[in-house]
Amino acid sequence: MEIAYGISDEIGWRPAMEDEHAIYEDRERLFFSAEIYDGHGGRRPAQIAAEMLTPSFLHAWAGELGKPLRERKSEAEILRDAYLAVDAHLVDRRIQAGTCAVQLYLIGERFLAANVGDSRVVIGTRRGAVMLTRDHKPNVIEERSRIEALGGSVIVLGVPRVEGILAISRALGDSCLKPYVSAEPYITEGTLGSENDLAVIACDGVWDVLSPEAVIETARQETDPQKAAEKISHKALDHDSTDNITVIVLNLRGHTSSLGNREMTIVNIYDRLKDSRVE
Repeated sequence: MEIAYGISDEIGWRPAMEDEHAIYEDRERLFFSAEIYDGHGGRRPAQIAAEMLTPSFLHAWAGELGKPLRERKSEAEILRDAYLAVDAHLVDRRIQAGTCAVQLYLIGERFLAANVGDSRVVIGTRRGAVMLTRDHKPNVIEERSRIEALGGSVIVLGVPRVEGILAISRALGDSCLKPYVSAEPYITEGTLGSENDLAVIACDGVWDVLSPEAVIETARQETDPQKAAEKISHKALDHDSTDNITVIVLNLRGHTSSLGNREMTIVNIYDRLKDSRVE
């Protein structure tokens, strides 16, 4: 599976770069992933997650393929397990910092998009753009209710923060904020269509100042995904982003142009914290 991609990372106005990114491919299994880890409180959690999460998924996925079909875990379940394994590893090592996580997995004609935190996957469609992830902020009603039910608090210090500290409600690590900050991922599963021309994975340094539609429109102005990624980064800076910025642009045209389905279909949404499975 050939996916052309471009990556741009900028320290921005921050004193240190805390983002990490990763690309993984397994051509035999028609697997491709693009992912970003936006660290906070230090870069090490993002580095560990980038090195560990998808390899954990691929190892477990290979093990499931040897089981009878009805006994296998789904790819979404395996991905959730990988999130929780990385989180447990960070907590066991008593790393106080944490990281947001986001990835887009392409498996043949299917996809999985997952995240904790406020990094996003946005995919181009005939109508414009669709966000495949969900931001996890403490002021979201469901997130605040969960935190308070556990005995935690959401305090506004500039923006709503868990225990007055962290401005996101789900992340990997952050052992000092357990159990209020959860590592449970939001996962979207679906099938691609020929309408899907581009995908953009980016951290909140982009989304704080640019809309999904504006980002996809900007990416469509370039034929080279590397130039598209750089253009999105520069546009975010021009719109006064003060955060680290990491952008991955995937050119999906070569992969999706021959697909039989015209429109993308979202098949399932998994979010264990909401005890929901939308079909």
